[in-house]
Amino acid sequence: MKNFLFKTQAISLAGLLLLTGCKKSEAPANQTAAATPAESTATEPQMAPASTEKYTDAELDEMLAPVALYPDPLLAQMIPAATFFDQLQDAQKTVGGKPDDNLIASQSWDVSVKSVAHYPQVLQMMVENQERTIAVGQAYVNQPLDVSKSIQRLRAQAKDAGNLVTTKQQQVITKGDVINIEPAQPQVIYVPEYNPEVVYVDNGPSTGEVVATAAISFGVGLAIGAWLNNDYDYYGRGIYYHGWVGPGWVGVNRNYVNVNVNRNVYINDNFRNVNVNRNIVNRNINNYRSTTLNRGAVVRQQNIERHNLNRTNIDRNKIDRNELARDGNRTELQNRRAESGNNRVERERTQNRVNTGNNLPNRSSGNRPPVNRSSSQRTAPARSSASRSGGNRSGGARRRH
Repeated sequence: MKNFLFKTQAISLAGLLLLTGCKKSEAPANQTAAATPAESTATEPQMAPASTEKYTDAELDEMLAPVALYPDPLLAQMIPAATFFDQLQDAQKTVGGKPDDNLIASQSWDVSVKSVAHYPQVLQMMVENQERTIAVGQAYVNQPLDVSKSIQRLRAQAKDAGNLVTTKQQQVITKGDVINIEPAQPQVIYVPEYNPEVVYVDNGPSTGEVVATAAISFGVGLAIGAWLNNDYDYYGRGIYYHGWVGPGWVGVNRNYVNVNVNRNVYINDNFRNVNVNRNIVNRNINNYRSTTLNRGAVVRQQNIERHNLNRTNIDRNKIDRNELARDGNRTELQNRRAESGNNRVERERTQNRVNTGNNLPNRSSGNRPPVNRSSSQRTAPARSSASRSGGNRSGGARRRH
């Protein structure tokens, strides 16, 4: 009986220890899940973990191509705002396409989202292209310098293609390897409209601003306000807060911007550290990256390679045509010289014939000298013996018998 009780207690104790061990093994997983910020509601399906691989240069160029030619003051707000995608969606619903500065200033959004909200066209574009906007935000959080390099790489392509030039709407400023795009006029900023599949490709000889205008168009000018408080230092500080102190477009527009209105909303030293939402990297866009983004990147690279090959052939053909033209011109010149020599000889021969003709007596009937046909000067033609022995007998008149 004692042995039975002892075995029963031993089995119960083993079972209790086993149950305790199972609960301990589940604890770290539960803690990890609780520590990770959740962006989905309880009703949403569980999402696969986001990819931790960095974006390649080709992927960065593909996702940034539609916005790389935007002016720096606007681009310096759009990229940080891309990390706050949920706020962008909220701003789209709240603003409704009609920006109200007082309404925007009263919201709890990040200052970059408030800035973008003043430009409904830009806000709508970012919200409608959700996965691409999230990808830009992820890239900026993890690869800010690579983002800067991609923008500069794309601008160099557009500039080399003759499609990125200074116009009435924008100033294209090149300093070394850096290309900046700034507003050309005080008080207004223009949002460019272009086809990313066209603007970065050289489609033939450029005729300056005319060709560039055909590749990039602009809508109406939009107001520059205190909300444009960032700028882009591509290979230095990156996106930084200027507080409306500085040269260039900042200094030009400071006289028109009332920095005292809603001062704490846009002019605040707390903005010296540009805010980003690092949780954006947990958003799963693996399907977009493996399909749309990668396919677009491959097609874009193939187009570039095909274009470079075609341009090489065109340049070679130009050289060949130039050489043929030079050879043709040389041959034509030789022919002209030969023809000129032949013409000269012919002209000399013609002139000689004319001169020779002038030296000969003129035999026209009108210029013949008069002939004196008086009887005393007439000369009787001589008769041959045959004619004398003809019908007339020699010896004079016929004798009579």
